[in-house]
Amino acid sequence: MKRKTNIENLILKNYEPEFYSVMDVSEQHRGHQNFKEDIESHFEVIIVSEKFKNLNRIERHRMVNKSLKEEFLSDLHSVIIKTYTKEEYKNT
Repeated sequence: MKRKTNIENLILKNYEPEFYSVMDVSEQHRGHQNFKEDIESHFEVIIVSEKFKNLNRIERHRMVNKSLKEEFLSDLHSVIIKTYTKEEYKNT
C-alpha cells in the first residue's frame, strides 16, 4: 500500500483535486511478463482538477506521468490515467 499512498499524496500535492481515485490493479496482471509478486506495479488513476483546464488529453497525461517519474523508476510498470476538469467529470 506504500506506492498507492505515494501516488495519492502526489495527486493531492500537484493537482488540488475535486475528486481522485487510485486503484491498485496489479493482481489483474498476474502471469504477465512484468508481474512481480507483492509489488504495486499497475494502477488506474482518476483525477478531477481544474489544473487540466485548457489542456488536451496528451498534455494532461504527460503532466501526470511527469509527477509519477520517481515511481516509474522503482517498479511502477503502468498507469491507466483518466483526467477531467470538474465540468467534464459532471458529464461522464
